[in-house]
Amino acid sequence: MPKVFPCYSQPDRELAQQLAAFLERGAGVEVLLEEGEMQNGQDLIAKVQEGLSADVVLVLLSPRAVPGRWILERWRSAFWEQAAEVGTPVAALLCEDCKFPELLRRKTFFDLRDHRLEAFRSIKRWLLSLWPAPHPAPFLAARQPSFVGRDAELEMLCTILADAPGMAVVASASPGSGKTALALEFVYRHREDFDAVFWLTCGGRTAAALAGDLAVQLGVRLDRDLESNLHQLRQLCAHYRCLLVLDDAVHHTAEMLAPRGRTSVLMTTRHADLAGPLSAHLLPLDAQIPNPEFNPGNLDPNTLRLLSAMCACAPSPFRLNIAARTAGMGTAQALDATAHLLSQGLVMELDRNGPRYLVTAAARSMAEDQIWRLPHARAAAALFDAQTSEPADLTQFWPDLQHALHRSLAGTIEMDWPLAGALARRAVAWARAHDRLAEAFEIVEAWSRSAEQRSDRRVLDDCAWEQIWILEHWGRYDEARALDGLRRKQYADQLAFDFAQS
Repeated sequence: MPKVFPCYSQPDRELAQQLAAFLERGAGVEVLLEEGEMQNGQDLIAKVQEGLSADVVLVLLSPRAVPGRWILERWRSAFWEQAAEVGTPVAALLCEDCKFPELLRRKTFFDLRDHRLEAFRSIKRWLLSLWPAPHPAPFLAARQPSFVGRDAELEMLCTILADAPGMAVVASASPGSGKTALALEFVYRHREDFDAVFWLTCGGRTAAALAGDLAVQLGVRLDRDLESNLHQLRQLCAHYRCLLVLDDAVHHTAEMLAPRGRTSVLMTTRHADLAGPLSAHLLPLDAQIPNPEFNPGNLDPNTLRLLSAMCACAPSPFRLNIAARTAGMGTAQALDATAHLLSQGLVMELDRNGPRYLVTAAARSMAEDQIWRLPHARAAAALFDAQTSEPADLTQFWPDLQHALHRSLAGTIEMDWPLAGALARRAVAWARAHDRLAEAFEIVEAWSRSAEQRSDRRVLDDCAWEQIWILEHWGRYDEARALDGLRRKQYADQLAFDFAQS
């Protein structure tokens, strides 16, 4: 944990305590409060020199702290030369009007006189910037030019989530109330308050799928069962000053995913009662003045075609590539149509990594996507084909493959059984190759249930082998042996039946 050395006079102790508490909560640093207090007869320059053994020095400037005479050689040596020699950043904090060298304003300088809370937040952000995350940002919130208002809600979220680790639930039962837009705007404005931001769109996705996505954003590979993976993810998040956004959160996954510790959690949900069991701050969101009702007839045929294809994609943020493939459109044509949808507020750019998009609730409720579900399934299958010429990293298309498979097994797509099997085989192979075994096991279970309804013994046997292999990998040997015994019995019964019929 980085150590921060505050240089301050005894009369300024209360201010130093407030600053120390804020920085320890919000930046995850240790403030050496006792060591930084100037004793009788000690001057500020000597205290700065003493603090250079820490990771950061904060110099609190006030009439009680500053020397009667600033000797150029002493303060320039302490603030610049010695600090540079040992590599310790030094910042000056102006607490009250007093005399100090104006050259200090050219160094890292913060003015606490008028807006103390904002100054505290700026200091915290500066400290966080000194130790940037070693990996690229997993989520880069896109700016929303049309976002207006909600200043009170944004300030409340800042107090709950950015100033200190906390949990907030933004709730509204009304679709299109702006829950996701508010969360996105908060992330965009306050990304510097966190080491990293992780975004998960929950909805109907399973805990195993969401845990797999979070592991990718954290840069780890987890090949254990769901409970073990969730435990490790919660431990990892708890150690970092991060923000986890659970968009469209639901009860059965929210409690499993939400970490504590140093990570803040922001949830958007249609279920206000989600906040109570999690001891989270509830922020009810009143619906804003609605936009003019979306009329599909106002869109040109190509734009409406792409929007409908987008609605057939996974509800989580999707890449334009998969929507364009579904609609049978070229890249240039899809980009033009997307620009029009963005200007109309029917689609949001969510993540600049990609980029990735999200269809608004109002547009999704009106667009006709049923006829595009089969083309979407075929597009997802083609992307994950083992012999595809696409780039190897298909992680951002993974939710679409899962979405297409779930709909095919649930019978919400008019498709043949072989295509459903092709989706399942690609999904299991990809999940196994990326150590996402909890998801692979879940997929195999769903595929097996569907095969049992169709009495497809070949698929049932394949599924059993996959489950046995995964259970053995997890060290659950008793379950693996029991399943293997059941498989052998069923297979023997099938052989006897075939022989009798022949």
